[in-house]
Amino acid sequence: MILIGGGCTDDLPEDQQIDYEEDVKPLIEETFANNAVVGSCNMIDSGSHCEDYIGSYWTPETMKLQCEGVGVWSPNSCPYSENGGCRVTAGTIIDNVLWSYPYGSDPIIGESIVYESMACNAIIGAQWIMPEDLLESN
Repeated sequence: MILIGGGCTDDLPEDQQIDYEEDVKPLIEETFANNAVVGSCNMIDSGSHCEDYIGSYWTPETMKLQCEGVGVWSPNSCPYSENGGCRVTAGTIIDNVLWSYPYGSDPIIGESIVYESMACNAIIGAQWIMPEDLLESN
């Protein structure tokens, strides 16, 4: 999963620090944003997760490279997740969602869902969502 954010510049002088919303996001914003999934990487059998690729950066080649060795690439979306997932860099060219599942090799259940969503929301540019949230516009 590609993660882009600030946070690594906290020890720099204030005028040299990078702010995700002001400095990074405008450079990678999607020109024609929508929430259409262009492919996925299914890792449910090996880790109870599946990643949906949404932004225009994701071509079949880039998705296959991202998924190689960790899951099974598909031109379709991930299965419906009752747990929800971590959407990273929504509305950008590298938009993606890492869905969590209560089944597979390492089921995400109970408190694990809470902790996973808290970890997601702690990442700059990431937000825990439910599948219905993708039906809403950016």
